[in-house]
Amino acid sequence: MRFPWTAALAICVAGLTAAGTALSAELMQGRCRMDYCAWFSIESRDIVGSNSNGGLFKVISREWTSHHPNGSYDRRRPRTGGEASTGYYFCSKTKPSAIWQGDTGRWKVALLNLASPSGAEENAVIEYFAVCHGVQTGHDTQDSFGALTERFGYAPAESADLRDAERPEDVLKD
Repeated sequence: MRFPWTAALAICVAGLTAAGTALSAELMQGRCRMDYCAWFSIESRDIVGSNSNGGLFKVISREWTSHHPNGSYDRRRPRTGGEASTGYYFCSKTKPSAIWQGDTGRWKVALLNLASPSGAEENAVIEYFAVCHGVQTGHDTQDSFGALTERFGYAPAESADLRDAERPEDVLKD
């Protein structure tokens, strides 16, 4: 029996992202710095398209912050926020990207450096691994960014890139 190419691609995308559903609505910690920690939960993630490079997921998440005076990040603190936001992640071994709507209404596409993210892109990389692989990362050496990049077989990082797009699905044209 021959599989149509779309079925084969769907199997590949499912393999790339199979574990991702395990973290739905689970509270996860993002980056902590300057006495504050970011938190998020993935409320939903739906594939909206794919190509030979990967799968594009629409993600609704909720985001919070917590204040930790004097950098006491190991102590529980109340969280504020919880607003829902919609973004997209392109789960790809060659072009891992985060996509969001900017202040001007145009979409921003950031090619992520998964192994060694800058401080500005660290939360996006943490959420990328949660969306695309169902893992929490960035807080211990076992699941460090570099270790997960190697574990999941990503190509060496290209330089990070930020560009505008008319719509999130434009990443599927590259």
